[in-house]
Amino acid sequence: GLWGLVNNAGVSTFGEVEFTSLDKYKEVAEINLWGTVRVTKAFLPLVRRAKGRVVNIASMLGRMASPSRSCYCISKFGVEAFSDCLRQEMYRWGVRVILIEPSNFVAA
Repeated sequence: GLWGLVNNAGVSTFGEVEFTSLDKYKEVAEINLWGTVRVTKAFLPLVRRAKGRVVNIASMLGRMASPSRSCYCISKFGVEAFSDCLRQEMYRWGVRVILIEPSNFVAA
């Protein structure tokens, strides 16, 4: 089994909705959201066998929207929802799902 899995990959971009291409939205979601889903699904049988844990790194912007950050916010809102669903599904297997929501590192 595998005792722990940490999903920490993430990219960000800036741009107002009107001027941000759909390709940019897809690119950010592909890494931040779908990457988390894919890696989790790949290793979940091993984590479940070990009664381990999954740690997903989201963001405070996964709970509140911010102008010019819609690509990032959408992807991190998705990570939040995925983690909440996974937590409920894995409870009966003894697998913990932890969500970490770091703050803003850019404007320090």
